[in-house]
Amino acid sequence: MCKDKLLDTDIQLDVINKKLISLWADKAAGDDNLSPRILKAVSDEIAYPVAMIFRRSLDIGCVPHDWRTANVTPIFKKGSRHQAGNYRPVSLTSQICKVVESIVRHLNDNNLIINSQHAEHGFQKGYSCTTNMLEFCEFVTAETDANVKGENGH
Repeated sequence: MCKDKLLDTDIQLDVINKKLISLWADKAAGDDNLSPRILKAVSDEIAYPVAMIFRRSLDIGCVPHDWRTANVTPIFKKGSRHQAGNYRPVSLTSQICKVVESIVRHLNDNNLIINSQHAEHGFQKGYSCTTNMLEFCEFVTAETDANVKGENGH
Protein backbone atom coordinates (compact mmCIF):
# COMPACT_ATOMS: atom_id res chain seq x y z
CA MET A 1 0.00 0.00 0.00
CA CYS A 2 1.27 3.47 -0.85
CA LYS A 3 1.31 4.81 2.70
CA ASP A 4 3.78 2.11 3.75
CA LYS A 5 6.49 3.09 1.24
CA LEU A 6 8.67 4.90 3.76
CA LEU A 7 8.22 2.25 6.43
CA ASP A 8 9.19 -0.45 3.98
CA THR A 9 12.34 1.34 2.85
CA ASP A 10 15.32 -0.88 3.48
CA ILE A 11 18.41 0.91 4.75
CA GLN A 12 21.34 -0.79 3.03
CA LEU A 13 24.59 -0.93 5.01
CA ASP A 14 26.69 -0.85 1.86
CA VAL A 15 24.98 2.38 0.75
CA ILE A 16 25.68 4.05 4.09
CA ASN A 17 29.24 2.72 4.07
CA LYS A 18 29.88 4.05 0.55
CA LYS A 19 28.47 7.43 1.47
CA LEU A 20 30.64 7.59 4.60
CA ILE A 21 33.72 6.67 2.56
CA SER A 22 32.91 9.35 -0.01
CA LEU A 23 32.84 12.19 2.55
CA TRP A 24 35.38 14.92 1.88
CA ALA A 25 38.08 14.41 4.52
CA ASP A 26 39.01 18.09 4.64
CA LYS A 27 35.52 19.33 5.56
CA ALA A 28 34.85 20.58 9.07
CA ALA A 29 33.08 18.55 11.73
CA GLY A 30 29.62 19.56 12.79
CA ASP A 31 28.22 20.14 16.26
CA ASP A 32 28.80 16.45 17.06
CA ASN A 33 32.60 16.93 16.58
CA LEU A 34 32.84 13.88 14.28
CA SER A 35 35.24 14.78 11.51
CA PRO A 36 34.76 13.26 8.07
CA ARG A 37 38.31 11.91 8.22
CA ILE A 38 37.41 9.82 11.28
CA LEU A 39 34.04 8.77 9.83
CA LYS A 40 35.78 7.55 6.66
CA ALA A 41 38.33 5.60 8.70
CA VAL A 42 35.69 3.80 10.78
CA SER A 43 32.97 3.57 8.11
CA ASP A 44 32.82 -0.25 8.22
CA GLU A 45 32.33 -0.21 11.98
CA ILE A 46 29.73 2.56 12.16
CA ALA A 47 27.62 1.80 9.08
CA TYR A 48 25.36 -0.55 11.07
CA PRO A 49 24.74 1.82 14.02
CA VAL A 50 24.10 4.71 11.62
CA ALA A 51 21.64 2.54 9.69
CA MET A 52 19.84 1.60 12.91
CA ILE A 53 19.59 5.22 14.04
CA PHE A 54 18.38 6.22 10.58
CA ARG A 55 15.82 3.40 10.52
CA ARG A 56 14.54 4.46 13.96
CA SER A 57 14.44 8.05 12.81
CA LEU A 58 12.27 7.07 9.82
CA ASP A 59 10.03 4.95 12.05
CA ILE A 60 9.30 7.67 14.60
CA GLY A 61 9.59 10.65 12.26
CA CYS A 62 12.17 12.53 14.30
CA VAL A 63 15.80 13.28 13.58
CA PRO A 64 18.28 13.01 16.50
CA HIS A 65 19.02 16.38 18.09
CA ASP A 66 22.76 16.19 17.31
CA TRP A 67 21.92 15.77 13.63
CA ARG A 68 19.75 18.91 13.66
CA THR A 69 22.11 21.35 15.33
CA ALA A 70 24.80 23.39 13.63
CA ASN A 71 27.72 25.62 14.47
CA VAL A 72 27.33 28.85 12.52
CA THR A 73 30.67 30.38 11.59
CA PRO A 74 31.32 33.66 9.76
CA ILE A 75 33.40 33.24 6.59
CA PHE A 76 35.14 36.30 5.14
CA LYS A 77 33.99 37.22 1.60
CA LYS A 78 35.80 40.43 0.55
CA GLY A 79 36.51 44.01 1.53
CA SER A 80 37.31 45.21 5.00
CA ARG A 81 37.56 42.52 7.64
CA HIS A 82 36.19 45.07 10.14
CA GLN A 83 32.69 45.20 8.57
CA ALA A 84 30.20 42.48 9.45
CA GLY A 85 28.56 42.71 6.01
CA ASN A 86 31.74 41.32 4.45
CA TYR A 87 31.20 37.93 6.06
CA ARG A 88 28.71 35.21 5.22
CA PRO A 89 27.39 32.68 7.71
CA VAL A 90 28.23 29.02 7.15
CA SER A 91 26.44 26.29 9.09
CA LEU A 92 28.63 23.38 10.08
CA THR A 93 26.28 20.42 10.42
CA SER A 94 26.80 16.79 11.31
CA GLN A 95 28.58 14.81 8.59
CA ILE A 96 26.47 11.76 9.47
CA CYS A 97 23.36 13.87 9.00
CA LYS A 98 24.63 14.84 5.53
CA VAL A 99 24.91 11.14 4.68
CA VAL A 100 21.36 10.51 5.86
CA GLU A 101 20.09 13.64 4.06
CA SER A 102 21.54 12.38 0.80
CA ILE A 103 19.59 9.13 1.20
CA VAL A 104 16.39 11.02 2.05
CA ARG A 105 17.00 13.26 -0.98
CA HIS A 106 17.20 10.09 -3.10
CA LEU A 107 13.91 8.88 -1.59
CA ASN A 108 12.28 12.24 -2.32
CA ASP A 109 13.68 12.46 -5.86
CA ASN A 110 12.31 9.01 -6.64
CA ASN A 111 8.88 9.70 -5.08
CA LEU A 112 9.37 7.16 -2.31
CA ILE A 113 8.20 9.59 0.37
CA ILE A 114 4.53 10.36 -0.09
CA ASN A 115 2.98 13.77 0.56
CA SER A 116 1.16 12.55 3.66
CA GLN A 117 4.49 11.79 5.37
CA HIS A 118 4.83 14.57 7.94
CA ALA A 119 7.32 14.77 10.77
CA GLU A 120 8.50 17.44 13.15
CA HIS A 121 12.14 18.25 12.28
CA GLY A 122 11.43 15.74 9.57
CA PHE A 123 12.17 14.55 6.16
CA GLN A 124 10.18 16.77 3.84
CA LYS A 125 10.64 20.50 3.53
CA GLY A 126 7.51 22.36 4.56
CA TYR A 127 5.94 19.43 6.40
CA SER A 128 5.63 19.15 10.17
CA CYS A 129 3.40 17.82 12.92
CA THR A 130 1.34 21.00 12.47
CA THR A 131 0.79 20.43 8.75
CA ASN A 132 -0.09 16.81 9.50
CA MET A 133 -2.70 17.92 12.06
CA LEU A 134 -4.16 20.47 9.63
CA GLU A 135 -4.39 17.87 6.88
CA PHE A 136 -6.02 15.41 9.27
CA CYS A 137 -8.55 18.00 10.50
CA GLU A 138 -9.40 18.85 6.90
CA PHE A 139 -9.94 15.14 6.15
CA VAL A 140 -12.15 14.61 9.24
CA THR A 141 -14.20 17.72 8.45
CA ALA A 142 -14.73 16.61 4.84
CA GLU A 143 -15.73 13.09 5.93
CA THR A 144 -18.09 14.47 8.57
CA ASP A 145 -19.67 16.84 6.06
CA ALA A 146 -20.09 14.00 3.55
CA ASN A 147 -21.73 11.76 6.16
CA VAL A 148 -24.09 14.51 7.36
CA LYS A 149 -25.12 15.27 3.78
CA GLY A 150 -25.63 11.56 3.16
CA GLU A 151 -27.90 11.19 6.21
CA ASN A 152 -29.97 14.23 5.22
CA GLY A 153 -30.27 13.07 1.65
CA HIS A 154 -28.61 16.19 0.25
